[in-house]
Amino acid sequence: MSNYIHFTPEQKEQAHSTDLVSFLRSRGETLKRSGSEYEWKTNEGKVTVRGNLWFHQYEREGGDAIDFAKRFYNLNYPEAVQLLLSDQGIPIVTKEETFKGKKPFKLPKANSDMRRVYAYLLKSRFIDREVINYFAHAKMLYEDAEFHNAVFVGYDENGTPRHAHKRGTFSESEFKGNVDSSNPKYSFHYIGKGNKFYVFEAPIDMLSYISLHKENWQENSYAALCSVAPQAAIHILKNNPQINTVVACLDHDKAGIEGRYRIAEAVRQIGNYKIKSEIPKYKDWNESLREQNGLMPIPASEHIGLIQIKGLCNTLVLESSNEICPKYPLDELKKKFECLKRCSQSQVNSITERSFDMSRVAFLFAKKQFASIERSYTDEQYEKMMFSLYQPHHDNSGYRSRITEIGYRLQELQKAYQQNKILPESEQLNVIQNTLALSMDCLRLFMYIEQNQNLQNENGSEIKCQELQLL
Repeated sequence: MSNYIHFTPEQKEQAHSTDLVSFLRSRGETLKRSGSEYEWKTNEGKVTVRGNLWFHQYEREGGDAIDFAKRFYNLNYPEAVQLLLSDQGIPIVTKEETFKGKKPFKLPKANSDMRRVYAYLLKSRFIDREVINYFAHAKMLYEDAEFHNAVFVGYDENGTPRHAHKRGTFSESEFKGNVDSSNPKYSFHYIGKGNKFYVFEAPIDMLSYISLHKENWQENSYAALCSVAPQAAIHILKNNPQINTVVACLDHDKAGIEGRYRIAEAVRQIGNYKIKSEIPKYKDWNESLREQNGLMPIPASEHIGLIQIKGLCNTLVLESSNEICPKYPLDELKKKFECLKRCSQSQVNSITERSFDMSRVAFLFAKKQFASIERSYTDEQYEKMMFSLYQPHHDNSGYRSRITEIGYRLQELQKAYQQNKILPESEQLNVIQNTLALSMDCLRLFMYIEQNQNLQNENGSEIKCQELQLL
């Protein structure tokens, strides 16, 4: 018998998305800022860290937060996830279960025909028949014998099946999942000779998009990640040098929006690619097909964090438009941060007021720094500059972590100005980038506190309504 640790999909995603800078610093590690990244030195060499991603400069390998914990803390997968979650204070459910070794990958047995799959894809999903025919003839799509699921197969470079994604075909079925031991690097994909590579969350999305854009579709490359993790996309890029443009076509909802940011970040880590997005009008690409066929589509949903940060950036820039930077901005920032640190999380008004005030001073300081190197921008350009610094897929830390990050950012600025030497313009721009990042960190704290307060108010209203109904 062995302790079996059950991780929910949300917990796995939280572990994958762990901010490695905060994780390492909580363990007393020292990191050096290098532009938008951090450098962590080990006995084995230099490791670049950015958000939840890392890259070993000498061994030329990298990955996400779970890979990091496995590699540098010598842990297996469950141990790595447990470490990352416990570091963030996330509870873990543990069950006593008989330990089972990892099953070898095996495709489900094929049915003698594909009538149910064709009916499902044509009549329920409105996928183009020629598109279905192509993938069925290529043995990348079939119907399993036991449950009549649609099975989407991913092959490796030698033509060996390494991944399979199953989708229920009954009208009311919501079943979907990967076959045990599927290798995520080889999820359902197609490689063309052209330079464009389209990335999707699910096979149905990929086939729907191709159905909507059939002209010369086989020139391009496509991959369904069967998740929002980027492993398959990165593997394809590394093995197909003809590709120079990546088009993220994920769902139009919170998970899909964050997935687009995650993919863009991972792609930038491995090369100089053009990165674009094609966003479905409705929730996903299949909903567009449904709408074309007279059905009511599921609407898109926006990312509340992006909406709120955009508004805060606009307010910050407009309110600072005619203001002058304090004579000693670093002293002002340090004084305001000391006041902010003394606030308890329940002091909502004090935190929001002080965090926005810190953001304003940091922003004015950045404008002053730009002026010193004779660069000037319009309010609209400054607003876009600030908004581009927000990375929603990394914005999942708690209150104390946010305060700590603001403190570290401020310390780095102080160190830069304590050098008492004239910096080359490239280094000055790095300092300005850090100053703007400090301003954004303060806005993120403002938004976090405001969102938590709104959530508490909503929960309080719901409880009050329930109490009134009982009277």
